[in-house]
Order: sequence, then structure tokens, then C-alpha cells
Amino acid sequence: MGERQSKSSKKVLVVTPRFPVPPPGACEKDRYYNLLQLRDLGYQVTVLSKVHPNYDLSLARKFEEKEGIKVITMPYAFMQRKGIIFWLKHLLPWNWDGAAYEYAHKSTKDIFENLLNEVSPDLVWFDYTYLWPLYKLVRSRKIPVITRSINFEARHFLQEDGYTLINLVRFLPKFVSELITIRLSDWLFAITPDEQKIYERWGGRGKTSTLPLRGLAKVLDKQVQVKERDVLKVFFMGSTYNVHHNKSALLYVIKDIAPIVEKRAPGKFVFHILGKQIPNDLQQYIRGNVKYVGYQDPKEYLQDMDIAVIPSLYGAGMQQKVFEPMALGLPLVTHKRAIAGYRFLENTHYLAAGRPSEFADQIIKLSDPNLRRALGSAAHNRSSELFSQNKMNEIITNVLNRFI
Repeated sequence: MGERQSKSSKKVLVVTPRFPVPPPGACEKDRYYNLLQLRDLGYQVTVLSKVHPNYDLSLARKFEEKEGIKVITMPYAFMQRKGIIFWLKHLLPWNWDGAAYEYAHKSTKDIFENLLNEVSPDLVWFDYTYLWPLYKLVRSRKIPVITRSINFEARHFLQEDGYTLINLVRFLPKFVSELITIRLSDWLFAITPDEQKIYERWGGRGKTSTLPLRGLAKVLDKQVQVKERDVLKVFFMGSTYNVHHNKSALLYVIKDIAPIVEKRAPGKFVFHILGKQIPNDLQQYIRGNVKYVGYQDPKEYLQDMDIAVIPSLYGAGMQQKVFEPMALGLPLVTHKRAIAGYRFLENTHYLAAGRPSEFADQIIKLSDPNLRRALGSAAHNRSSELFSQNKMNEIITNVLNRFI
């Protein structure tokens, strides 16, 4: 546990989806570190979270005992057998957003309302915008509502699942969910500067700010040193390749980029692919200068890497796989869109590319150790300005001090 500041009497109730212990991916890490950060800032923290039927509840109890954070769990209402009433209610347009519909269930509302009465929080923090069915219970008690968005869900849905007719219909309730959340929140933390602008455009002006992924603060002390060697290690990583944008980016690297690099610079670059199981239809491309290494702890494994190549073909939010290499001081090649409005400059903090041949050009350019050193150092320094724990604390306290 980190060094804690003096405790105050202020109580914060955090409502979060699936309990983030253990925290396998970037989103779970962000929610996990949020609990610790609020506690370390001096608040009395209680967390209410959904859990899957097979979740080991002893993990929650151990977390509660170790971290001094009270944990209340509840089951997912609609993972059980669904009756005719469920399907009839689901026909109503305001119930078309399935993620939000989960939190409109009476059992969820009852548990939440009882906890509100028991805890009497000074502030309620909601992780993710689809928890809005619970907001009116908080506002009726005149308790401030803080929302942490991980992406503008409506846009993210279309980018991930495609612009089909049925998806455009499903987009509408998700968009309405975002509008409701903006209206009912006293403050909304967007995940990137670009998404902050979206929230401000749709009614969040004056009550929205950017809060980066909190996990980035935990890697700043592990700056990677530049190595001068004949064969350079290039890597791509994704937490899971069941996510469409991760799978598309992986295919782009191993099918389109890696062969061009090998043709232009034979034997000079080896591509290391990190992450959970690669889909069977992509296994054929794991050959030649491409090596699959499976799940690895990035903080440790990346110490032996030389170059990050992280295409960003689509996807909303903040992709940790783009920003973690820069925080570690590794030279990065990516699409400009991946920077999402953060203050990183092309050719100063990272190299930009679009087509596969451009990615290959930039990777080969990084054969120069001086260029790798300059980019990595500049990226690490800028990351320290944007993502340090002190900066994260400043962002949170500046907002919470307005309300409690």
C-alpha cells in the first residue's frame, strides 16, 4: 500500500461494473487504481460492484482486508434465466441499451438504495456512463454525482461493430444514454482530450475534464534504456484479441507491415506479439520475422524491447498500448489518431504513419540508436508531465474539492 494522507470524514461510494480484482487489462487497472487513489487521498471509500456467478468472492474479501476499502458485491441480474417480462420490457426503446438495462433492474436498484441509506455518502462516483439508471436515486438525496467515462460509448460501439443498419438502430439508445449521463452528472471525467470535446459538444461544457488511465503512473519509474544491437526487437501488444480493433491492428502488423520490413531490411527486425491467445485465423502469419510470446507483464517484458509499433485503425477511448510504451521511454510508431488529443508531437515524441509501407519506413528509420534515444526520452518526459501520480491526484482533488 502507498503512503496514505491523513483521513478525512468524507465518504465516497464508488459504483463500478465487474469487480476489478484482479485487474487484467487497462480498463480494470484504471478502476482498481481509482479505489486506491481515492483512499490515499483521504476519503472513506465503499465500493459496490457486480460480479459474475463464478467469481471467487474471497478475492474481494482479501482486497477489503488489505486495502481498508469496504466491498459490497451483487450478481448480474440478467445472467440468470430471462422470463417473458424481461423480453417485453426490453422492447421499450429506453431499455434497448442492454448495459444500462442491467442497472434498471429492481434488485440492483434496491441494493443500491439500501447502501445509500447505510453509507450516507458525501459523493457517489460512477464508473462508466451506462450506470445512469441509478443516478436519480442519488440526485434525489442532493448528493453530487461524478461519472468516469472510459469512452463515448455510442461512437465506440459503431467503430467496433460496424456501421450496419441494425447497429445504427442500436446506436441510438447508447447515444441517449450518453446524453442522460451528461445531464445527470455534476462532473464527468473523459478519458482523452478528444472525448472531452465530444462531451462538451453535447451538453457537458463547464463540467467535464480529462482524466487519463491511472495505470500509466505505475510504469513511469521503469524507463527503458536504449540498446545498440544488430537485430532490433519490435513489439505489438493487445490485452485480448477478441476485441475487434485489437485483432484488426494485429493483422495489420503481422500480415502487412512485418513482411515489408523483412523485405527491405532482411534479418534486422523481429516482431514480438504480446497478448492472450491469437485467433486461429491469424496463426498462419506467425512465421519468419514474427514471434508470438503470449501474455507478458509489459512493465518487465518491454525492458528488452527496442521499438513499439501500435497501429490504431479505429476504436474510441484511450488505448493504453499506445501510451504505455511512451511512458516507458520506448520509441513508438502509430497512427496520428491514436494520440487522441494528448500533447504528444509527431517527430518529437513519436513517429506517425498511415499505410503499411509508411510504417515500414519509420521502423527502419529507427535503426538509428540516437533517434530511438531522442524519441524515447522526449516521450518519457512528456508522459511524466501528463501521467504522474501527482498529476492524477491534482486532477481528482481539483474536482472533488468543488463538491465535498
